[in-house]
Amino acid sequence: MDTTITLDGADCRLRPTFDSVLRTYSVQLWKGEEPFGIHGLLGDFKFPENVLEGLDDFLGKAGVRELTADEHFQVYAGLVRAKGGPDWALFLVKLNPDD
Repeated sequence: MDTTITLDGADCRLRPTFDSVLRTYSVQLWKGEEPFGIHGLLGDFKFPENVLEGLDDFLGKAGVRELTADEHFQVYAGLVRAKGGPDWALFLVKLNPDD
């Protein structure tokens, strides 16, 4: 399942990921068609919120603009979706409680 987020105004994409062995979250930064860095590679991000806390700083160091509120939400949703399972199902219920 593709959870890639393309940033408007930049030739960049973010790929939220979940490592099921280490049980940690991270976000890959791609510039053009090349991987440029991973936020969370050295961290111990056990929750999606942990990744979001330093993401703008990571992007700034890579020369990429800060994320908008909508993009932050997309990254959060992408992280939860990357993990999948009941976390993703609960996220969808919270997002659409009337369904």
